[in-house]
Amino acid sequence: MARRSGGARAGRLGALPLAFAITAAYVVVGGAAGVLALRAGTSASGPPVAAPASTTPRLPVITTPSAASPSSEAAPSSEPAPSSGPTASTTPAPPPGFRRVEAPGGLVTVVPSDWAVAPGTVPTTLVATDPGGRREARFGGAPVTDPGRTLLERITAAAAERGREPGHERLALAETSIRGFPAVRWEFAEPAGRTAVAYWETGGVEYVVYASGPPESWPDTQALLTAMVDAARP
Repeated sequence: MARRSGGARAGRLGALPLAFAITAAYVVVGGAAGVLALRAGTSASGPPVAAPASTTPRLPVITTPSAASPSSEAAPSSEPAPSSGPTASTTPAPPPGFRRVEAPGGLVTVVPSDWAVAPGTVPTTLVATDPGGRREARFGGAPVTDPGRTLLERITAAAAERGREPGHERLALAETSIRGFPAVRWEFAEPAGRTAVAYWETGGVEYVVYASGPPESWPDTQALLTAMVDAARP
């Protein structure tokens, strides 16, 4: 997908919400135990005799197996086995033909195995591009900069800003939910191609996955967005 020149506009991206950054800059938006051994002194039996002041009385030897002794029997442990890490339900395996990637903001998702991934032009995003350079995905996360407005209000404002550009056509913009989080789906067309975007918000972070490509590959672009959102965490 063709990119637009950043110019003075790109210099303002750091101060914009993620929704504006992704739409304005054409950039990616996707865990010692020690053993204490005690030794007793010794003594001898027999009639008591006076010993010199410098002589220590001998006592019978008492042998107590230490915790480190090979003959000691280990007591069964009642502690649970250590966790083996995230379960399959929280980190699903990538679909066939995809690989997992970690993006800014704590976003984890998948991209096609043969797509190149590079940093976006803002630090909150990554971009993945197909080998032919005709389709791309943008994804990442950033702290919400305007918590006084809902996610839908923020995305609607970004869509209105994008709508001022020549050739831009909004195809859909609707509130929904993703894994129970507030979400927005947005689709639009431009001379360079067609785009589908999914935004969701949780824990004070706004996440986005964006897929675009030429009109003739629209079913593939939609399928890519679905795979990336389904595999995304959080």
